Amino acid sequence: MNNLVFNNANHPLFVINNPEFTNAASNGQIYDITTGEIDVVANGYLTIEFTVPANQNKTIYILRVSGGSTVNTIIDGFRDSTIPGGTPLTPVNNNLSFTGGSVCTAKYLNQLADPITGGTLLLAMVQVGGGILVPIDGRIVIASSTIDRTFCVRLKNKTNQVNTCAITFAYWEI
Repeated sequence: MNNLVFNNANHPLFVINNPEFTNAASNGQIYDITTGEIDVVANGYLTIEFTVPANQNKTIYILRVSGGSTVNTIIDGFRDSTIPGGTPLTPVNNNLSFTGGSVCTAKYLNQLADPITGGTLLLAMVQVGGGILVPIDGRIVIASSTIDRTFCVRLKNKTNQVNTCAITFAYWEI
């Protein structure tokens, strides 16, 4: 490996991708989960609960959280929280040739009342409209455990009108 990299204004160096993530995608280990576009009522919530079931012998690395809305929202991420009920979501593998599925499960809930129960707040952002991208790059790790482990992303519509919102996140499963 060449650890001596030279870069100057006449010959700039650009990093196009992260080989570690590229290799993981090639191996069928990177997945996305999304709510798609959903209309959220005034001052309502759109939340994803991502679960790593107990005893799966897999470690999950959250790579990024993205999404947004047409106007003001607050986006939060929670460790070990839950939401009641919800609509199931299917994780999608980023390798279109990979036929295996994720061990993880996901669901979303769109409602007026805050659906989060318990947990610890890990991240919080205010978004004034448009898209948002939070590159976590594997800094949130969900290790295999004897109990279910969860990661929730909650988006709050901070307006007095219906707001079109979406939440997507990517993770690496090894």
